[in-house]
Amino acid sequence: MKFLKYLLILLLPLHALLSMAQVVVEAHLDTASILIGEQVQLRVKCSVNNKQRVQFPEYQQTQELTPGVEVVNNGRIDTLQTNGGKRMELTRRYTITSFDSALYSLPPFEVMVDGKRYASNGKLGLKVNTVAVDTVHVDQFNGPHDVVDQAFEWSWRLTLLMLGNLLMLMVVLVFAIRLTDPKLITRRVVIHPPTPAHVTALVRIEKIKREGAADSKAYYMDLTETLRNYIESRFGFSAKEMTTSEIIDKLYESHNEEALEELKSILLTADLVKFAKHTVSMPEQDRSLVQALDYIQTTKSEPKEAPKPRVEYVSLSNKKQIMWRNVMRASVVLLSAGTVALTSYILYELYCCFG
Repeated sequence: MKFLKYLLILLLPLHALLSMAQVVVEAHLDTASILIGEQVQLRVKCSVNNKQRVQFPEYQQTQELTPGVEVVNNGRIDTLQTNGGKRMELTRRYTITSFDSALYSLPPFEVMVDGKRYASNGKLGLKVNTVAVDTVHVDQFNGPHDVVDQAFEWSWRLTLLMLGNLLMLMVVLVFAIRLTDPKLITRRVVIHPPTPAHVTALVRIEKIKREGAADSKAYYMDLTETLRNYIESRFGFSAKEMTTSEIIDKLYESHNEEALEELKSILLTADLVKFAKHTVSMPEQDRSLVQALDYIQTTKSEPKEAPKPRVEYVSLSNKKQIMWRNVMRASVVLLSAGTVALTSYILYELYCCFG
């Protein structure tokens, strides 16, 4: 007896190792009896080592599992870890059905594990029953129903038509009210403030500096023209029609002798270049440009607050007044006709729905 006891103790670990490495495939039906066309779940469970690779069969839709029994759907695979993560159970549910009444014997279900085929134990029985029909008492069956009227549903098309009709009616009312008003038709005009004289002059001088000139005469003509335009806009006298001496005499009123000396130097040099064919070097041209910039920066006038654009309403000419009133009259006539036609159509649609 002691020998058998020791032998059992030695065989227990071996049995545990064998059970861990064993592949077990089981197949069960949720129910063994269904009616024709009903569906039943075929549950296949495979217990393997956690490192083994399991492959369940894939069936095409309406593919027969056995003659007369079709596979409707391949379910997803559920995984459950067992034995401390050393083993796992994989379960897949197949949906099957049958359209012929009979007693079917489903063959053992086969699963591939590491490239080797394993089958479940035994066959499964599935009984498919017909639906009993009473052909004697046919008056117990109700006949077909009449057509049922559906509740009215407001469509987007009808909503858009009504919104468009409302918009046209509003335009007709606005034009009609405006036509009864004897006031002249005006248009809105935004008047922007003029650009300050020093800003225009600085932009022009920057352009002269960037582009340069072919010769000294053209260079000084552009520079003096810019200065004369600035002086005319800044001080309010016609500097473009005056000589250099007249401009200098007029500017003595500004009481800025330092700035005036710079301007005088530029204008006299320009006169020599234009009338006496005097030649100046590039550094002298650059110095004249710098003196012009200094003069503008010294004498510029900037308001405390930047001027803002103003809005004015200007009456249209007599010809345009007549044209726009004719346009509004024609629009009132056409839109009124369109409103009447669209309202009639909408009322007809509502009558068809509720009538």
